[in-house]
Amino acid sequence: MTPKTQVGRETLARLPLLNLLPAERLAALMKHSQLATYAKRSVVLGKGQTADSLGFLLAGKLQVIGHLPDGQEVGLNIIETEQFFGELLVVDRHPRSASVIAVSPSRVLWLPGEHARRMLYDHPPVAEAMMQHFTQVIRRMSDLRAAQALPNAFQRVFALLHYIKEEAPGGIEQIDNMPTHQEISIMVNVSRETVTRAIASLIKSSIVQKDMRRLIIRSPQRLQELVNGKRRPSDG
Repeated sequence: MTPKTQVGRETLARLPLLNLLPAERLAALMKHSQLATYAKRSVVLGKGQTADSLGFLLAGKLQVIGHLPDGQEVGLNIIETEQFFGELLVVDRHPRSASVIAVSPSRVLWLPGEHARRMLYDHPPVAEAMMQHFTQVIRRMSDLRAAQALPNAFQRVFALLHYIKEEAPGGIEQIDNMPTHQEISIMVNVSRETVTRAIASLIKSSIVQKDMRRLIIRSPQRLQELVNGKRRPSDG
């Protein structure tokens, strides 16, 4: 890690939580922050660790990995650029229950837990934003577990795609910066080959369209029917 941050003010102003702080408070916090870089597939945070810091992803992509009782990996979340992580340990100071892995070369800004907690306690807008974040996390975990519990492997893939799609300008539903097939396979506990076949079936049925790293959902209703088991991709 570098002892001091070299992050521009414009970058900091885009980061959640930090963008709610007065300029003078933000400047004071940054004096205590550190930068770290991580190679692809390296461990950013390990299960059981007690590193008391709030991380902000400045570049790259991370994946949160949990483990089943038999040791099998299960993806719990994907952390994209400009998102934060490590908030549970900062709040309750308990050891981490999951690991965070860099799925691409990544750069992280670390804010020590002591200063992150002071930021929450002293600035109500930051505390409110964190509570909203926790609500979203709980809903996401509930939806993800529901997808993982579906009996059919293809259904689990369809359910994840349906869950992570977003509405773009013009009303088009899409998945921007599409997760890799390996990332999806970990998140819904199926093989990478199954993910590839499931997505290929959607493309063949014209339910989705692939555009570089973007997946355009051409028929959200048919995708929903697949999730519910009311249709097969070959039904058209």
